[in-house]
Amino acid sequence: MQTYIGGVSCPFICSKHLDHGVLLVGYGSAGYSPIHLKDKPYWIIKNSWGENCGENGYYKICRGSNVCGVDSLVSTVVALNTKSQ
Repeated sequence: MQTYIGGVSCPFICSKHLDHGVLLVGYGSAGYSPIHLKDKPYWIIKNSWGENCGENGYYKICRGSNVCGVDSLVSTVVALNTKSQ
């Protein structure tokens, strides 16, 4: 996503080799995709590079087509109470 400049990103080529973490924070039903020249549904991603990258630290990526592994290369955290009882 280093080349992201705005709108909804729908790259044709994207590495599936993860090298940083991001956080999926929301979605939208129609945002303009410059590469497709039309509105596309999208995920809103908070990037890990700070507010100077993307749109104030966020970017939009096409939803529903597993672009860049966003639908399949997912991890999660489960917090457990480790306090002794």
